[in-house]
Amino acid sequence: MNAHERLNILAASLDRHLREDILPYWFQTMDHVGGGFAGNVADDGTLELAAPKGVVMHSRHLWASSRAWQERRNPLDLAAARHAFRFLTGALYDRTGKGFWWTVDSEGKPGIENKVLYGQAFAIYGLSQYYRASGDSTALSLALETFDLLEGVGRDREFGGYYEAVDRSWTAPLVQALSDVDIPCSKSMNTNLHVLEALSALFVATGLPRVREALESLLAAFERHILVTPEHLGLYFDRDWRVLTDHVSYGHDVEASWLLTEAAGLLAAAEPDPKVSKARKERYAAVARGSLRVIKESGGSLPNELHSGHLDTGRIWWVQAEALVGMVNGWELTGDEAFLTAAESVWSFVDRFVVDRLQGEWFWQVDAQGRPDRNRPKGGLWKTSYHNGRACMEVILRARR
Repeated sequence: MNAHERLNILAASLDRHLREDILPYWFQTMDHVGGGFAGNVADDGTLELAAPKGVVMHSRHLWASSRAWQERRNPLDLAAARHAFRFLTGALYDRTGKGFWWTVDSEGKPGIENKVLYGQAFAIYGLSQYYRASGDSTALSLALETFDLLEGVGRDREFGGYYEAVDRSWTAPLVQALSDVDIPCSKSMNTNLHVLEALSALFVATGLPRVREALESLLAAFERHILVTPEHLGLYFDRDWRVLTDHVSYGHDVEASWLLTEAAGLLAAAEPDPKVSKARKERYAAVARGSLRVIKESGGSLPNELHSGHLDTGRIWWVQAEALVGMVNGWELTGDEAFLTAAESVWSFVDRFVVDRLQGEWFWQVDAQGRPDRNRPKGGLWKTSYHNGRACMEVILRARR
């Protein structure tokens, strides 16, 4: 069986899983009273409608539903996208200071007033995709408004890249931790990676020179500063890109390997330079090879992270999803079928252990032996239809082309 046949078989499995399992699960988590999607979905599927609702979760649902509508033209996908759009641009939008709240409670009160740039990036990402799916010019206007705010205060014009947060009125950058498992810093790989994907999506939607310039500048920052070794990205940085910890996030490495490839491809299409394109592909293939090595050493799935010599062996849902895309992208970059073998092994692990056959969707985390952590939610501020839904759609797209 040749590589293309293998990829088609993998894509067919993921297509069926997307249509029959992932997308239907999230339709039932919509809050038709308070708006948007349930702020928390327990492991057994119980909806906690009074839980805080966030910009990241709604932007991710907006992106995934919009992309699914483009993929299969199911009216339920477009309805879900519109539902997410209304909440994102309603309760989560700061009409006074502009930009989007990180979270709001059931009364619409924001959890914090700072504008977290990770959240703004996801808003741009979701709005850009929704515009492409629906043609709604309001979505594009808001995406560009948020982009301009990001460029005005969130972007570091001296050292490159983007800060973690700014104040409510967009006047000054702030040092902040993204979540309770992150550390306070001026810049993080995570925030900059998702600004990168947002800029890619906005550039596809608009083709604007100022968006292309921002994308090129950020891609250069990744190559000069964030890729701290040929195989790994740093996680936390000072403003001038001094690395603050020795964390290695395997999920972010493999996710970056294909998001960087995507961004470079868009720029190459706009302004072709064969030498630059070849050098970039080789560099991103090296990151993918690092992830391939870890998958092989770990029995066919991808552990979470390495820090201070300690390996976190948990298999987290989004890490496996990004590994699927990263391995297929690695095959596209190199032609090495070992990447396809890794993609097949990751999907085999997910299908056997991570997909919850009783309650639906994917477990947040299983251990290296496949035993699930049932104390973690199925959905909420971070876990949505985005990572695994996107992985399915990316592999389907790559098989098709």
